[in-house]
Amino acid sequence: MEPGKEYRPALLNTVQQRGLRIIKGTATFKDRFVPEHETLVALIESLRSMGCTIGFVTGVWDLIHIGHAEYIQHGKEEVAKLYPDTDHVIMVVGVDSDEFTKRRKGPDRPVVPQDERLRMLGHLRAVDILTLQYEADQLFKIVAHDVRVISHSTADLPGLEVIQGQCAHIVNLPPQAETSTTARIRRLSMDGAVSVLLKVEQVLMTALKGVRDGIEKQ
Repeated sequence: MEPGKEYRPALLNTVQQRGLRIIKGTATFKDRFVPEHETLVALIESLRSMGCTIGFVTGVWDLIHIGHAEYIQHGKEEVAKLYPDTDHVIMVVGVDSDEFTKRRKGPDRPVVPQDERLRMLGHLRAVDILTLQYEADQLFKIVAHDVRVISHSTADLPGLEVIQGQCAHIVNLPPQAETSTTARIRRLSMDGAVSVLLKVEQVLMTALKGVRDGIEKQ
């Protein structure tokens, strides 16, 4: 028997049950978070066989804000418009791991660790399946999807012709909010710097007053 084949039927049966719970809206976070990519592939295959259309999007989702939520929600709505006769739209959301994010964005990112980012995304109604991405375009190569949702503001995507080769449609959305994670981090840093400067000013003023009082007493 080929290695691994002995548990394949059991895996497929379990995956199908998870898929049905996702479709019905009764899935738990444990059902919807699929860290094992082999299981992810099998789950998506099962959902497609049940008439589902697969939308796919990836991101860091650090310091999650309204723009992130609107981006996923609008992306899923666009998938539904492209496939008006589909039974169900399933939105698969890839989340860049902590290690991958550090390589992409620097040692101070992410601000929010991956476990918390995953949990936060899990509370969004538009998110059906969550999984982790450990290197560039890793999920794009293995997730069978009908529609890829991307953003005008994402700079490190493969060419559109490459993306088109993996799916039937591309939905390219503008930023969904005036803010961004980078802008928020910059603002927090600036606010922190201003706070430190004000404290230093207070210390200096107190010290100068003490020197002045000492001189006046001489």
